Amino acid sequence: MQFEFAGIVAGLICTGIIWIIILILALIQVFRRTDIENNTKILWLLAILLFPFAGLLVYILANFQKAKNLLWIGLIGIALSVSLTVYFVYAREHRDVSSEKGIQVTAQQLFEAFVADETKANGLYLDKAIQITGEVMSVTTNQDGNIVVDFKTNDPFFVINCTFKTDPGALKAGDTITFKGICTGYIPDANVVINEGVLVK
Repeated sequence: MQFEFAGIVAGLICTGIIWIIILILALIQVFRRTDIENNTKILWLLAILLFPFAGLLVYILANFQKAKNLLWIGLIGIALSVSLTVYFVYAREHRDVSSEKGIQVTAQQLFEAFVADETKANGLYLDKAIQITGEVMSVTTNQDGNIVVDFKTNDPFFVINCTFKTDPGALKAGDTITFKGICTGYIPDANVVINEGVLVK
């Protein structure tokens, strides 16, 4: 789910950037037009600035011959946004961490690294394969039916949250295991999140 969410966010960001580009091009086009009066220019500029989505759409439809290039750019942008979203969701989601060499670390060491310096820890661990060893605090099942293990740290309110992509078999609180997965982020005062994991031992 985290990978899907990240992919959707990436697609939305891309869509926003493309829309801003189209908006700027529309403003430039209106400003440079010589076939309409200045008062009409001002009205269109205000409409586009005050109502970026509706104003731009109305401008394109009302001035189709002059603004059809903006429509084509928009259609290309939509296709690009969809393609990037699909890539971020599915290409990353199917990453096979079992074939990657993981950075070996204990649950406590990972916890201390993020608490001490989140920026530095992100550079070391974010989006990388992590092979983590520690004591299981709890075992649950998420909404997708995947096993989720929380590793214990010396802070009772902070855990290393690890989601398995395959069934690891029988696990229980108190077990010491080694888990390998992809570090996807840090939630301050809560947990470090690692997904797409497999049981090493």
